[in-house]
Amino acid sequence: MRSKMLLFGLGVVTGAVLFGGAAAAAAGLTAEASRHRFFVDGEEISLTAYNIAGNNYVKLRDVGEAVGFNVYWQGGVRIESGVPYTGQPSSAVVEEEEIPESQTPMAAAPSEEEEICQEIIRLTNGLRADCGLSTLKVDGKLMQAAQVRAEEMAATSIYSHTRPDGTRRTTVTDCPYTTENIHCITDSRMKNPYAELAGLAVNGWAASQDHLEGMLDPTRGSIGVGVAKGVNASTGKECWYCVQWFLREGYQITWVDEPILKK
Repeated sequence: MRSKMLLFGLGVVTGAVLFGGAAAAAAGLTAEASRHRFFVDGEEISLTAYNIAGNNYVKLRDVGEAVGFNVYWQGGVRIESGVPYTGQPSSAVVEEEEIPESQTPMAAAPSEEEEICQEIIRLTNGLRADCGLSTLKVDGKLMQAAQVRAEEMAATSIYSHTRPDGTRRTTVTDCPYTTENIHCITDSRMKNPYAELAGLAVNGWAASQDHLEGMLDPTRGSIGVGVAKGVNASTGKECWYCVQWFLREGYQITWVDEPILKK
């Protein structure tokens, strides 16, 4: 639990700060000492932090040593959560056996909500293509951020670009260079939400000049979408909260907050 609490929110740059600085130097990055403070279960611990390209990082091996789990390099980063830090493989580690292709687990099928999100992305990129614009790339962190916002609105019935605790929506991530489209669609408008919701959401945004400009912004390079079912506070009816997030080209998100939910 201690290791999970500390690792949450910490960035790791493989090669650059995990096991040395050669990769960082080769990439033209500079690491400067950062005076970041670290706490585990309320107790302050001593860790060396680095500032690289405006972000704070620590060595994963330092985290393992301070918190009490083993981490080492063996054809990749290896973490043993129940073993004290040594920096070397423990005697309990057995080299992985190659799994025959016939025994390789099948990837889980996407949920109906995930399929709605993918359809919203497809329709949005279709609009951009019609206007001669580049295809937006799907970004995993943006997908998380959009889903957090959808879940916050669904759980609190607060339909707003402001989060339920009154903070700005940009506090969901560590990057301010994003835009957001939101939509609240009454469930009773649809016979089959899983077939109709994506089209209604994109058409609704396209009918609004401000939302359309967000989807057709040529400075945006990535997209994330989230959907969640809740209740419309104004009507008391069940509804779907749909969220689009767009990230400016050349920027990235490394951290996404948890949803702020009504208690």
